[in-house]
Amino acid sequence: MLCAVRKGPWGVEGLNQRVCRVLTHAGLIDGDLPWYEGRPVLVTRNDYGLNLMNGDIGIALRVPDGHSEDVPLRVAFPRNDGRGGVRFVLPSRLSEVETVYAMTVHKSQGSEFAHTALVLPDALNPVLTKELIYTGITRAKHWFSLVEPRKGVLEEAVERKVKRISGLMLERT
Repeated sequence: MLCAVRKGPWGVEGLNQRVCRVLTHAGLIDGDLPWYEGRPVLVTRNDYGLNLMNGDIGIALRVPDGHSEDVPLRVAFPRNDGRGGVRFVLPSRLSEVETVYAMTVHKSQGSEFAHTALVLPDALNPVLTKELIYTGITRAKHWFSLVEPRKGVLEEAVERKVKRISGLMLERT
């Protein structure tokens, strides 16, 4: 799910909390634990030691090591070194990550997903522009869904363009 905003019931924080509650209530995850199998995470700061960059997405999995009956939890990340495949990192080594059932459109730039749901807020917001809508739609590779909690928000958003205010003045000579 991609959101225009971070805060509020239709923002990243509200949706991530709701998804965790629903999955916990259904018995699919143990939302009381900081780490659980199936937890999707987004790296929020570059970690050059682990070769993980801001925006990388991973998922916590139990990975049998063949030596122990206690299957350890690891976070699987797609390799970003050109070799392909998956690499595994211990959760204890990840300090700058957040749960990511939903993320902002801004954080999704450069990514592509098979199915993308763009969740609009229930009120017009300054960041909600036709450029943001376009970016959200183009993150979908095969299938796109739109969630509009209040009728008319999409139409209001596509009528707005980004207003760039840099604070720089051009001197004419």
